Amino acid sequence: MSDQEIISQLRTGQQHKALVKLYAHLPKVERMVRNHSGTRADAKDLFQDALIILLGKAKDEGFTLSCSISTYLYAICRNRWQEELRRRGRFTQELEALPEEPNDLGAVLADEQNISLAERALQALGDKCQELLKRFYLLKEPLLTIAKSIGLAGEGAAKTRKYKCLEEARKRYRSLLAQGSVAQPQHP
Repeated sequence: MSDQEIISQLRTGQQHKALVKLYAHLPKVERMVRNHSGTRADAKDLFQDALIILLGKAKDEGFTLSCSISTYLYAICRNRWQEELRRRGRFTQELEALPEEPNDLGAVLADEQNISLAERALQALGDKCQELLKRFYLLKEPLLTIAKSIGLAGEGAAKTRKYKCLEEARKRYRSLLAQGSVAQPQHP
């Protein structure tokens, strides 16, 4: 799903799939916050605030992205975290010095292509696998809760299914990678 498709879905109120895609960017925000005096809960709150801001902007017909959604969300989170650290009296020059854009564009593009391949591998899985992995890794739900909601016998069955789903996703990812669908970073 492209950035424009995500914006379009946010505008039309079809937010579920868009939000699932957007939550894939949460780990990057978590790393930034946790590396700068924050907790996982701080990162989640911050990310949800950024999503609310993005949703408000997306509903404005005049809004157009001049960068990737990932960059946009990260910039919102970075700026809001700086404000929060100032409010707490913990602002550091280190956070202020974080680059707003990565320096090695080739590596970034290769990372984005690898992420795209991983997304394609996950999308090729069945609905139950996708649901299980999303709820476990993105929503951080316990396996027992997931098992009950998707009709598995118990926590052990959910753990086994999660393992099989991950193995299938890895197999599909390696297959896509072997097809040469990803560019390697260019080094001068």
